[in-house]
Amino acid sequence: MPNEIPDSLRGIELTKEASKPQDEIVFIVDKERSEILNDPVRLQILQVLREGINDTHTTETVDEKTGDRIIRQREVKRDILSVLEIVKQSETCCGVDNVISKNQVYHHLPKLIEGGFIIKYGTITTGKRTTDYYRRTAKGFVVTTPMTSAFDKRIEKKLKRYIDEMLSNFNLNVADEDRKRLYRLNTERIRIQSKWRTKIAKMVRVDVADKEVLQMYEMLLDYYSMGSKEYLDTLLEIRKILFSHEQDVQA
Repeated sequence: MPNEIPDSLRGIELTKEASKPQDEIVFIVDKERSEILNDPVRLQILQVLREGINDTHTTETVDEKTGDRIIRQREVKRDILSVLEIVKQSETCCGVDNVISKNQVYHHLPKLIEGGFIIKYGTITTGKRTTDYYRRTAKGFVVTTPMTSAFDKRIEKKLKRYIDEMLSNFNLNVADEDRKRLYRLNTERIRIQSKWRTKIAKMVRVDVADKEVLQMYEMLLDYYSMGSKEYLDTLLEIRKILFSHEQDVQA
């Protein structure tokens, strides 16, 4: 059993799958497995589980000298959720336009469990009522197969938010029309790179990857992609938009 069970999960009866530690990063190189994620609702369920919800963890000790009970409580993030919690958090996590229903969660959970993305973590029994709780098998999944339709839309949305934030935090004079080109060019850059993601991912030697390995993977993928004229041309177009008033760097 994990050392720290959040207060709201006290009394949970764990499954045998719950005894396996959660991986940090998992690379998805199998096409059939990645196809399981080619669905916006499944991606959203995973995102909600990654974000988690606020909870508390309370410990109680006894002072050896005085015999006083000492109770300490601290806030924690819980990434083990019930179906109802997944539904409630979908609006908080992904916006009012992306709320998922209880029926949708129940419909898609079996496929996510079958694909090894989620486990049934345990069950809490309160009287005659039982509530099942679920957790991701890894904190992060890196899909390395060519982009699917669901990922296309998700990546476009993520890139748009990332670019908007970048332009607001840096003194870059980019016109609205050029901003739209940045969205398109960065999406194209990711699309080009997707051709070689599986190739580089299969070079990973470690069984359990972490954020540092992920950074190395992204760096090697970028190095490899630079062998493509199409990729380099796309990067140069992005550079021209971002640094339009700068002269070309001379060697």
